[in-house]
Amino acid sequence: MKLIEQLLSSLAWLQLFIAPALIGSFLGLLLWLNFRSGWGVVGGGILALLGIGVGIAFAEKARRGKGTIEFMSRTSAHPELYRDDKKNQA
Repeated sequence: MKLIEQLLSSLAWLQLFIAPALIGSFLGLLLWLNFRSGWGVVGGGILALLGIGVGIAFAEKARRGKGTIEFMSRTSAHPELYRDDKKNQA
């Protein structure tokens, strides 16, 4: 049972890590596409590494707080994210 719990916790950590890492990599790619010189490569790499660093910091902060699974559960079960269909049906 511990193995499944660790696997799910690792997957939740990856979910928290991947969003900032992808955003940083995408911004780095856009910078590189606009400036195809040496500075574009350096700036794009810095933005990609910055996104990866922010992703690691964010995922680790959530893991050290109450845990990645509980963090993901709180964000996905927030009542403002769901609309009440019973009130809308009239």
